[in-house]
Amino acid sequence: MPLRLAALISLLLLTSAPTAAAPPSAQQLLGKVLDLDPWGLVEAEVSARVFIRDATGLTRELAFGARSRRYAPQLSKSLVRFTKPADLAGVSFLQIQRKTGDDDRHLFLPELKRSKRIAGDLRPNSFMGTDFSYGDLDRRELREAKARLRGEETLGKYACHILEVAPTSPTATYARVDMWVRKDNLVPLRTLMYNRAGVLLKTLTTHEVRRIGGRWFITKSLMHNHQQNRKTELIIEKIQPRTDIADDEFTVRNLEKV
Repeated sequence: MPLRLAALISLLLLTSAPTAAAPPSAQQLLGKVLDLDPWGLVEAEVSARVFIRDATGLTRELAFGARSRRYAPQLSKSLVRFTKPADLAGVSFLQIQRKTGDDDRHLFLPELKRSKRIAGDLRPNSFMGTDFSYGDLDRRELREAKARLRGEETLGKYACHILEVAPTSPTATYARVDMWVRKDNLVPLRTLMYNRAGVLLKTLTTHEVRRIGGRWFITKSLMHNHQQNRKTELIIEKIQPRTDIADDEFTVRNLEKV
C-alpha cells in the first residue's frame, strides 16, 4: 500500500474513533445534586421525626409532615405541618424558593390565627428550635455558588467527590461549604459549613439512604452544631415521590387553614 494512502487511512480511523465523554465539572456535579434532590424537598410527600439533643443530653422530639412541588429548575414550593409536640401541633411553614431576590417564607402560629413572614435576615436563625436554620432549608448557599473539585475520598465503602462550594451572595449564611458526594448516586454523605473566619460551624452527616420510586433519598441524617454543642437527628419515616401535588396548596391562604 502506498505510504500516502496508508497515512490517509490511519488519519480517518483516528478522527472517526469515539472519544470518551469529559467528566462533569464541579459546577455540573453541584447542579446535578440539586436536581436529584436527595433531601426530599422537591416533588415528594414525607412524614418525619426530629430529635434535638442539647449539650446536657436533654432530648426534645418533633414530628411533621411535608409536601413539595417543583415549579422551575432547582426551585420548589414546600409546606410543612407539625403534629408533635403538643405546643407545636398545628404550626406550619410555607417556603417558595425564588430565582432572584429573597425566597418567600411564612410561618403560621395557631394561637395567633395568622401567619408571619420570615425575612431574609433571619435565614441564619434556628428553624423550630432545631440545628437546621431557615437557610439550610432553602439551599440558597448551594443554588447561588461557585464550586470546585478538591479531590476524591472514600467514606466507608463509597467513593466520593469532594466539592468545595463558595456561596456568591454577600448575605450568605456560610462562607464555604465542603461536600463529600457519592460518585455512584450523587448523594452527599458529609457536608461541612464554615464562616468567613474559616471556623467550622456545623456538620451534616448522612446515616442512611434509600432508593424509592427510582430516586435516592437521605432518610437518616445528623446535624451537629459545633458552636452550641447540640445535635439534631432527622429521620424520614415515610417518603413518597409525587409530581401531582396541586400548586394551590402552596399559598398563604392554605397555610392558615386549621
